[in-house]
Amino acid sequence: MKRTRKAKAGITRRDFLNAVLLGTGASLLRLPAPGRLLAAVLPRTGCGGLGDYATSHGNTRQVMQVLEAITKGAAPSSSADLVDTGEAFDLVIAGGGLSGLSAAHEFKKKAPRGARCLILENHPIFGGVAKRNEFVVNGVRLIAPQGSNSFGVLTPGIPGYEIYDELGVPRHFTYQDLQVRGKDLDFDRTNFGYRIWFTSKSIGYFFGGQGRGTGHWVGGIWENAFKGTPYPEAVRRDFLRWRNSKERFYTGEHYERWLDGMTYEQYLQKVMGLSPEVPRFAHPILASTVGLGCDVISAYAAHQVYMPGFPNFRGHRSLKTNHWDSFPGGNDGFSRFFIKALIPEAIEGKKKFEDIQNRPVRWAALDKPDNRVRFRAGASVLRVQHEGDPAKSEHVLVTYLRDGKAFRLKAGAVVAATGSYSARRIVQGLPAGHRDAFAQMTFAPMLIVNVALTNWRFLYHLGYTACRWFEGFGFSCNIRRPMVVGEYSPPLHPDKPIVLTFYVSFQRPGLPVAEQVERGRKELLETSYARYEERILSHLSRLFGPAGFNPETDVAGIILNRWLYGYVVPQPGFYFGTGDRPAPPDVIREPFGRISFGHADLNGHQHWVAATQEGRRAADQALSVL
Repeated sequence: MKRTRKAKAGITRRDFLNAVLLGTGASLLRLPAPGRLLAAVLPRTGCGGLGDYATSHGNTRQVMQVLEAITKGAAPSSSADLVDTGEAFDLVIAGGGLSGLSAAHEFKKKAPRGARCLILENHPIFGGVAKRNEFVVNGVRLIAPQGSNSFGVLTPGIPGYEIYDELGVPRHFTYQDLQVRGKDLDFDRTNFGYRIWFTSKSIGYFFGGQGRGTGHWVGGIWENAFKGTPYPEAVRRDFLRWRNSKERFYTGEHYERWLDGMTYEQYLQKVMGLSPEVPRFAHPILASTVGLGCDVISAYAAHQVYMPGFPNFRGHRSLKTNHWDSFPGGNDGFSRFFIKALIPEAIEGKKKFEDIQNRPVRWAALDKPDNRVRFRAGASVLRVQHEGDPAKSEHVLVTYLRDGKAFRLKAGAVVAATGSYSARRIVQGLPAGHRDAFAQMTFAPMLIVNVALTNWRFLYHLGYTACRWFEGFGFSCNIRRPMVVGEYSPPLHPDKPIVLTFYVSFQRPGLPVAEQVERGRKELLETSYARYEERILSHLSRLFGPAGFNPETDVAGIILNRWLYGYVVPQPGFYFGTGDRPAPPDVIREPFGRISFGHADLNGHQHWVAATQEGRRAADQALSVL
C-alpha cells in the first residue's frame, strides 16, 4: 500500500506512461505490475480492460447520468428538443441484454420477411449484464464475466433447450487441465456454487476479524462439521441441520404461497428454530443471488434459488461432477451467439463457436439500413408513448438520447426489455395496475470485481481455489478452470496469470429495504476507483499475505463493474401477491396497448434462461398486434 500513497503524491514519467497504457489498453498489463495502484490518473470509474468491452464495464457514467435525468423528470420531452429521424420500424426493442436479444431473435423467426426491428441499447455494446472484461497479463489473454455468469446444459423439455439448436450453442466443452503436479484442486465452473451449494476441500473459510490476531483458514467446513471454526457446538449443529434438512415444515395447501408470505430469516429462525448465526452466515450468499439478505427476501425466493433448509436443496455436489458450465466471459457467450444469429456480419468469422467467442465485433455492421434487425448502441431510451389513445393507436413514439442529442422515431410495437426500474419511468400513461405493480419492484446494486493476477501461487500454497470470509471487503472470491475455446487457451498453473473474481453485495440487515438499497447505491456511486483499489489490495494482503501474496508483484490490474440496479429484490408477496393485490410480475407481463414488457427481473431469480424466456414472451405479445 505504500506505493499507492506515493503514486498519489507524485507520479514518475514511467508511472504515468504505464498508467496511460493501462487506461487506453495498449498491450495492457504485460509488465509484472504496470499502471495498477495509479488510480489517481485513471478515470473515476477506473480501467475497463481491453477489447470491444473496454468502454462498457458495468453501468457507464453516461448511463448513470441518463437514469438520473429520467428519474428526476429532466429528460427532453418537447418536440422542440427532438430530432425526428423519419424512421419507422415494425418493432423497437428497448434494451440489448439477453431479454432484448432474445425478443429480437423471436421476431426474426416469426415476423413477415419484410418486417424490420431496431434494438436501442444504452450501453456501448450489446449484452446488458452478460458482458466480459478482458486483460492481457504477461502476454496471456484473460477473459472474465462482468455479471451474468454460468449455465446448466439444458435437457429436452426444459424451457430454453431449443435455443441451443437455434443458435448453434455446443453442449459439451473443454477445460484447461491443471499444469502442475502436486495438489489435487477443485475449480468451480459456476463462479457461485462454492458459496453454499458445493462442498470441496478447495473452498477455504477465513476466520478472524480486524484487530483480533492474524486470523486462520479452515477448509472443508461442511464435511468436517465446522471443526476448527469459532462457532459454539450448538451453532455448529444448527448449521448442519440447516444444510442437511429435507423436512417439509408445512403440510397444508399452497406450500409455495405459504413460503412467499414470510422472509427467509423468519423461516430459518421461527419455522426451523435455528440460531441467528445461520441467517447472518447466509445474508451475503442470498444477496449475491437475489439482491439483499435473509431479512428481506421471500422464503419462496430462497426456495427458488435452492438455498438450504428445503426438501429440494441441491447442495452437496462435488465441483468435479457438477453439470454447470461457464463461458470465459460468463453468459456473454449467449449474447454473442444471439448477435451473430441476428446480424451475421456483426462478429468477424464464421458461425463457429471459437469465432463467435474470440473474434472482434464489426461495429459498422450492427446498424446497417438493410439489416432486418438493427442494433443501435449508446442509445438511451427516454420516452415510449402511444400516438394517441393506447386502445386505438397504430404507432408508438420512441424518444432516445444518443451523443447528447434526442431523437424520435415510430414503431408498430415496442418491447421494453430494460429492467423494470427504467421501464416504469420511460413508458408514458401506464394504467394504474401497472403503476402499482412497478412501484412494488425494488432493485439492489451489485459490484463485480475482476482482479488480474500475475500468478496465484499463494492460493495454491493454501490449497484453495475459492474463499469465504466474514469481515472486510466483500465476502468471497474465486478463480476458475478456464474453458478452452479455439485459440483462447490460457494456462492453468499457479505461476501463470489468472483472474480472481468478487461478487460484492450491499445488504444492511435490519434496515428498511428502501434504506438498504439507497445506501448501497450511494456507496457504489461515491466510492472512487482509487478507494476501492486500496480496499481490495489491503484485504487481499490480510487474507493471503501470510501465504506469500504481494500486491506489488501479484496484481496486474483491477476492473470494477458497478451495477446500480443489478438485482430485483423479491420480497414476500413477489410471487403470489399480498392480500387482494396480485403478484407484481403477473401484472407487468400483461401488455399495455402496443407495448409489452420482458426482462429477467420479472422472474425474481435473474438468470439467462429467465431473461430469454421473458424476452420471447414479450416479443410474441408484440407480434400479435402487428
